Amino acid sequence: MKYLPPKCASCEEPLFEVFENEYNTYVFDSASGTYKEHDWKGDMEIRCPNCNAKLWDIFPEGVCNYVSKNKKPSVEEINKKLCDE
Repeated sequence: MKYLPPKCASCEEPLFEVFENEYNTYVFDSASGTYKEHDWKGDMEIRCPNCNAKLWDIFPEGVCNYVSKNKKPSVEEINKKLCDE
């Protein structure tokens, strides 16, 4: 069985791709004269490419941690189910 992506809650389009931006915080290190990444990670934005809606409700742990539960039955599985009825 193949999996389907979730749908956007706003435009209801399948999310075959999403935009993810991570905002980091940098602090100036006066000893080296450079900026260093702060331990605290900044906000992350996940948006729909179709309508630009925020997708935190669908991807609360981030896009890479999402596991689809939407299964698309194959043609063989559909035919088998029809024949069994």
